[in-house]
Amino acid sequence: MHSLTMQPDFPSGTQFTVEPIDALNEAHEPHRHNFAQLILIEEGEGYDVIDFARVPLTPGDVHVIAPGQVHFWEARGLRGIGVMFEESLLDQLGGLPDQVRELLLLGAAPLCLTMQAQAQVRRLVEAVAETRSSESARHLISATMWECVSGGAAPPAAVEQSSLSRDFLRMVLRAPSARMTVSSCAAVLGVTSGYLTESVVADTGSTPGRILRTAVARESQRLLNGTELSAAQIADRLGFSEPSYFSRFFRREVGCTPTSYREVPASTRRMV
Repeated sequence: MHSLTMQPDFPSGTQFTVEPIDALNEAHEPHRHNFAQLILIEEGEGYDVIDFARVPLTPGDVHVIAPGQVHFWEARGLRGIGVMFEESLLDQLGGLPDQVRELLLLGAAPLCLTMQAQAQVRRLVEAVAETRSSESARHLISATMWECVSGGAAPPAAVEQSSLSRDFLRMVLRAPSARMTVSSCAAVLGVTSGYLTESVVADTGSTPGRILRTAVARESQRLLNGTELSAAQIADRLGFSEPSYFSRFFRREVGCTPTSYREVPASTRRMV
């Protein structure tokens, strides 16, 4: 059975690496990582398929793939450079702009850059490749991420952001589970359910319950798309006490049964 998760191959003692895109291009099977990827496309045509959405390749674009997203290539003549790094590498940096934190949590593709921003991203990535210091890499990767979201503008002063909402999103997106509830998340985060709901709605426009359900539905779609696990096995992995509960949940959230979803042509499947 094809394994959906690929392990990092970082040099010993580091949390990052830089590789040419043609090495990454070997990954034609759906897979995902527990680390982030920032990929600068320089040549090639075809698609980067992220969570089963086909993103056209355009030289000069940057694709950021968040930990946990399913990803593979449908491409010819692909060339570029990619930075792979553990998200924890940036955790020690204070005042990261909200846009960069959102990239790390959710990913984004494509990010269309000006020629000047493309050149700057390339210089920053090359500097990451040359360093062996995690401290230097931490600041260089942060600068690269900012360059991608700003297109070259100077970063604003750090904005007050709800760390509670950010921690909630990170918790949910890293390990979606049907066992996770708003109250259990609130308990882990040390707040009341009401306060968590108020904070998350203010920051995201969505309720924590809706975010929890969407995360589990998307993870189930990823597993149905990218593995040969049965619906019962997926139900167990995602924390459903009975396969029938999972089937009802999936039908409600996605609009069809897990079995029917697998019968739909892959090119027409859409993530919730």
